[in-house]
Amino acid sequence: MSVTSATARPVLRRASWAAVVAAVMLAPAGPAAAHVIVDRAEPHGDGTAAVTFTFDHGCDGSPTDAVRITLPDGVEALAAGAPDGWSAEVTSDQVRWEGEPIPDGEVTELTVDVEMVGTPGQSFVFPAVQECTSGDGYAWADTDPSGAYPAPTLVATATVLAASPAPVAPPSVPLGPLAAVLVAVSAVAGGVGAWGAARHRRRT
Repeated sequence: MSVTSATARPVLRRASWAAVVAAVMLAPAGPAAAHVIVDRAEPHGDGTAAVTFTFDHGCDGSPTDAVRITLPDGVEALAAGAPDGWSAEVTSDQVRWEGEPIPDGEVTELTVDVEMVGTPGQSFVFPAVQECTSGDGYAWADTDPSGAYPAPTLVATATVLAASPAPVAPPSVPLGPLAAVLVAVSAVAGGVGAWGAARHRRRT
């Protein structure tokens, strides 16, 4: 074995490992890296906000033809917007979008106007189901952000939350009139008692 070939092998080995690492880094991301997410929340200034969900992938390359999200406690959907060729349906606990298949790799936005009641810093989780023309789909429902299929999550700020209703105080009763009524009742009761006692003495 020559000196040249002996020294070349470690170099070739390192080059092979570098090629493997580069291939892994450049490989297409799996579903967990390209899931349905809450892209932004924009307050309207009246206690409601527009929440935008986005996705940019299909189901293993198959086009997307529907997305459904479930509303968490404290969130009420008021209306929903849809991309061209799609429609939106709002129910008490869900929002569903469907329409013409959207090709894999095309960035798509889905918006919904909501009223959220909670506290700043609170996380609202929106489990989502993505349906595709192949019949396959993804259920983005992991509450752990590091899970394989993380659910869209929004950390609320004070600007996107609806103001909590002020506690209703019991109706107050003016003490002046009430005191006057009590005095009058006591006076009448006392007068009736005195009259009864005097009548009894006369009889005896």
